Amino acid sequence: MAGILVKNCWMRSSNLLVRRLFKIVFSLLLLAGMVSCATPAYWANRFVIDETDIHVLLLPPAQLMKSYAPEHPDSIPADSITGPEDSRARFIQAVDDSLFIDRFFTAAEDYLDELLVNVYGPEDMDAFFDLDKPGYIFHMAQAELLEYADTEVLIGDTPEKRYRGTVNITVMEHNVWFEFQKLHDPDFDMQVLFSTYATSDYVDGRFVILNSGEARLDPRIYRLAEQDIYDLAYFSGEQNAQNIFDHIMNLYVAQNMSGEPSYRFHYDMEEHVIVEKEEPPFILIEPAGEDQGSE
Repeated sequence: MAGILVKNCWMRSSNLLVRRLFKIVFSLLLLAGMVSCATPAYWANRFVIDETDIHVLLLPPAQLMKSYAPEHPDSIPADSITGPEDSRARFIQAVDDSLFIDRFFTAAEDYLDELLVNVYGPEDMDAFFDLDKPGYIFHMAQAELLEYADTEVLIGDTPEKRYRGTVNITVMEHNVWFEFQKLHDPDFDMQVLFSTYATSDYVDGRFVILNSGEARLDPRIYRLAEQDIYDLAYFSGEQNAQNIFDHIMNLYVAQNMSGEPSYRFHYDMEEHVIVEKEEPPFILIEPAGEDQGSE
């Protein structure tokens, strides 16, 4: 089936034990000499090893906004984007809003639990706000499921010539805006964090050379199915959970350094390693009137 291949979260149950062993090994390394080298990487390692009492409140959006664009949304005016009533849309009319959002939050909560994060939902708000320790609030202020028509370009090369063919495809994109705040920290300004994940029809194939010498594209198209849209919700939930963990980790690094590093850190739960990344976990949306930038 076309679309994103979603990993089964229950296959990671052994990761909890492995991660605890990972912490023990890294603690020994720190005692062996890493303490004297307080680099950004050192603080990222300290976060994964020592910050085992992380509390995160996840709040869902009021609704799922569903949009349709006849072309890539960056190439058309904003008023050309319509809603689920557009007859050209293949999926957004049929998507169950509650099921889509539930799939997202189930995946996000399970993934954060694998990362040993204490997760709170709307039903746990009283307990969360009664905490006498640091906590982090991620309120999904807006969620959009965007469907748009696009073109997949296939290229074929021979020693003599290059062939080019196009196939019309459907893209489904899940866009999320989080309002991020810190519990018990009135001096921390709220951040608006953005992420986007997508899936689409999958195309491959070949070019057939005709007797006339012309080339014809013979595509194989694996069309999206409705289940793929809910798989996108699950995949987006896992990826955003990873982004949440990484965002908090990078805040920790910045708070313990005299200046914010020019790069960011990502914790790979599968390989149990911390790696440097040029891009932040989320795109930081600046307030109106200010230039957009990174975290």
